[in-house]
Amino acid sequence: MASEAARRIVDEPEGEGYFASVSDLMVGILFVFLLMLTVFALNYQTSTEDVEKLKAELVRLEALARERAEAAERARREAEQAKIEADAQRRLAELERQEAERQRQLAEAERERNAELQRLLARQRQALLRALDLLDREVESRQRTREVLLERMRERLHERGVIVQIDHRSGVLRLPERELRFPTRSAELGPEERRAVRVLAEVMAEVLPCFAEGGARTGCAADDQPVLETVLIEGHTDRRPLAPDRDFRDNLQLSAARALTVYRALAADRAALLGLLNPDRQPLLGVSGYGETRPLPAALGDSERDLAANRRIDIRFILSARTTDEIERLREEIRRALGEIP
Repeated sequence: MASEAARRIVDEPEGEGYFASVSDLMVGILFVFLLMLTVFALNYQTSTEDVEKLKAELVRLEALARERAEAAERARREAEQAKIEADAQRRLAELERQEAERQRQLAEAERERNAELQRLLARQRQALLRALDLLDREVESRQRTREVLLERMRERLHERGVIVQIDHRSGVLRLPERELRFPTRSAELGPEERRAVRVLAEVMAEVLPCFAEGGARTGCAADDQPVLETVLIEGHTDRRPLAPDRDFRDNLQLSAARALTVYRALAADRAALLGLLNPDRQPLLGVSGYGETRPLPAALGDSERDLAANRRIDIRFILSARTTDEIERLREEIRRALGEIP
């Protein structure tokens, strides 16, 4: 088309041809411009589409990058959480190990404490067994010693014509009414009764110093020992009530008066009896009156025989409660062992 326009310009006359050539040139230029504009438009449209595609791809890539970043952040946080949990598990395991070690040490300390307690208890048990054995032997020895005392007194009284009864369990030497009878409602001794009390005083003065302190130990056996706490002169009556009078209000007062009469008669015949002492350096002899309140187990009836059996004077030999030095030492050992137990 351009070549054809050029040919027309050459062939046409110079005046009209000039303007025709310019017109054709302008048309040609416009055509070229339009062509270029069309190409530009086409290129612009293509570039716009490419840009949109690039934008879309960029958006996709940005979204993908965000997703990967978020995934990386989640992975980092999960890793940190896992590390925190691992650290917590490690600390927990360490705490459990420390607690197990503490429990082991406590158990070991408890075992040692129990072992020590067992040793202390074993020592305490041995000390208790020794103390019990010594107490048993001492009680038996004291009981045997009192039995020896009672038998010795009975034998010597029997040799002098005074018949008495012995109660070994209670430690009582009993003067029945046939040996020591008081007139009715009276605390006075008759001639025969005074003789019996005199014999009793002689025998007591011979025997008691071997089993008490403060007297001359003459004729004592090698194993005699001071075991007496008290020797009571006890008065007893039968169960028949006593009508009050100017001398005695009741059987209790009458029994005490009769015991006191015997006590004074013994002291008058053998003053040395008043010098006898117990382990606490107190006077050995004493007096008590029980009236009808302590009848004999075999004389609980109202027969004359039972009534007569309860009208009596008893000499009660009470053993001392003092212990030996060995028992005192064991008691201290037991106290120490008990004090060592927390």
